[in-house]
Amino acid sequence: MRVIIIGNGVAGATVASRLAAKGMDVLLFSEEPVGFYSRIMLPQALCDKEALTSLVAKSDPPYLAKRPVTSIDREAKLVYSGTASYPYDKLIIATGSRSRTLDIFSVTDGACALRTFDDAERIGEIIENPVLVLGGGLLGLETALWVRRKGYDVTVVEASDHILARQLDSEGAAILKAHLEEQGLVIRERMRAQAKKLDPRGRLRALVTEEDEELACRTLLLSLGVLPETALAKAAGLEVDRGIVVDDHLYTSDPDIMAIGDCAQWHGKVPGIMPVALAMAENVAKTLAGEPAVYQEPVLFTRFKGDGLDVVSVGTVAGPVVYRRRGTRYEAYFIEDSILKGAILIGSTEHLSFVRSHYLKTVEDSEVASLLAF
Repeated sequence: MRVIIIGNGVAGATVASRLAAKGMDVLLFSEEPVGFYSRIMLPQALCDKEALTSLVAKSDPPYLAKRPVTSIDREAKLVYSGTASYPYDKLIIATGSRSRTLDIFSVTDGACALRTFDDAERIGEIIENPVLVLGGGLLGLETALWVRRKGYDVTVVEASDHILARQLDSEGAAILKAHLEEQGLVIRERMRAQAKKLDPRGRLRALVTEEDEELACRTLLLSLGVLPETALAKAAGLEVDRGIVVDDHLYTSDPDIMAIGDCAQWHGKVPGIMPVALAMAENVAKTLAGEPAVYQEPVLFTRFKGDGLDVVSVGTVAGPVVYRRRGTRYEAYFIEDSILKGAILIGSTEHLSFVRSHYLKTVEDSEVASLLAF
């Protein structure tokens, strides 16, 4: 059986490796000219060519083709890269996601998103003080912190009421904000970008907010979240909503095509986090190896490490909650009908194993009281 995989991110690379190890005929397409690297490590390697180069795998697997797939012919079961065609028995789409952008910065010297190896290289070439990071999510804060460590003046601008709006409540975000400001970051919340100001040479000089405040910046790093990359699937006539719609075995609307990772939408969800990408990859590898497996969503877990302060968010962090704060330690448990729907742990991961083992399960009041007795 010939299996073609489109996308060399963590989902595509993982499933390709698993299937190749089982002796299957695998062909993995990557639109990037470099081999596999971990996207989540890119912020750490900014402004350091040696560190950036070290992220890339030392050697490429024999089944990797560094050529973009341009179209899919479902009827003939072919994928095209330019004029060349490649037959498949099963096709796995793992095209990941692309950065959200704002039209006002689409052609602006000094403005760049961080999503790919090429983006990281470009940022290293153009970066100048002062730096502004637009977006206070996980990637935005990690990028800001690592750029600050390289000696640049960095301001983070977040449109929501607080940073890490998807992962933290206001109390937890306030603790993290104070900690990051101690590390030298400037954080501005409840501010939206409206326009830009350029110098006489056309280079970025300032960001103008909806509040008519000008924030000086020579480099603007856009970190506004991601959008599932569905263009190939949509052009091929597959069912696409926010992502490529898949069933419980991760098959798309075509029984010979599967989708995994950031581009896949399962039960209406497109989490866009690594645990999901890895779980989907492992599931598909089992199914194609003759061990049909029903996909089970893993614990939705994210973690931010700021110098000296661990921040963990699990599941849904909204709704009924019990919590306690002591100094910079803060724990919040979101419980509905006695089911643990989510948790926030800041300043300590002592209770992380409990959270992971009890996620979406019944918890007793006495158990929660014990957790909060710190």
